[in-house]
Parts: sequence; C-alpha cells; structure tokens
Amino acid sequence: MSNPVVIHAGEGIPIQYGADFLVKVGERTHGRGIALVQYTTRHGEEPPEHTHDTEDEIFYVLRGIVTFEVAKQRYTITPGGMIVLPCGIPHTYAIEVGQEVTLLVITHPIHDHPNGWGGFVADMESMTL
Repeated sequence: MSNPVVIHAGEGIPIQYGADFLVKVGERTHGRGIALVQYTTRHGEEPPEHTHDTEDEIFYVLRGIVTFEVAKQRYTITPGGMIVLPCGIPHTYAIEVGQEVTLLVITHPIHDHPNGWGGFVADMESMTL
C-alpha cells in the first residue's frame, strides 16, 4: 500500500516557464498518471497557439477571467469555471490588459510513456531535476 502525499499551500516545485508555475503533482516527480500545476499569469504572458500530442489538459479558473481560443472558437471562463482540452486541439488564451488570472491545470496522459508521458509538465520538471 502506498502512503499519501501531502502538499500544503505554497508547497510544490516552483518553475519559471514564461510565468511562475508551482508544480503540485508532477509527471516525473509523483508518477501517478496525472499532473497538477497552479500558477498566476498576466496579460503578456500568454502562450502562442499550440497543441499537446501526449496529454489532455483541464484548466480550472481560481481567480480572474481568461478567454481561451480553441480551434478558432472563443470561450470566456470565470472563477469556478473550467475548460477541458483533449490532446491535439490547437489552443491559446488571452488575459485583459492589467489583469491577473490564477489557474489550476491538470494534465492527463493519453497513453503510457516511460518516465512520465513526455508532456508539458514533464518538460518543466526536467528543468529542475
């Protein structure tokens, strides 16, 4: 039987990757089939449109308003809302000038892969391991 993993508020692996990420559960660190990242981001830190080939993503908005562009459609998400992005769909998001957004992002592999599934969080973790 495994032991529980307890991660308190403010704990995790801090990573600067275009924004200040806090990896709460990592692909490589915890290896349990999902990853959970919390971060606060601002206008100007948005990623370019991109896709993920190995993982689905779930964005849960804790604070602020963020507009996702997914396959050329727009979805505005407010606190307590979320968006689920299956792998392979082009996406990005926008934040209004002067605003901050705090997000929880869960990634989940679409297939098993040695040492994690080689996804977005694994890439960030490899910068610190």
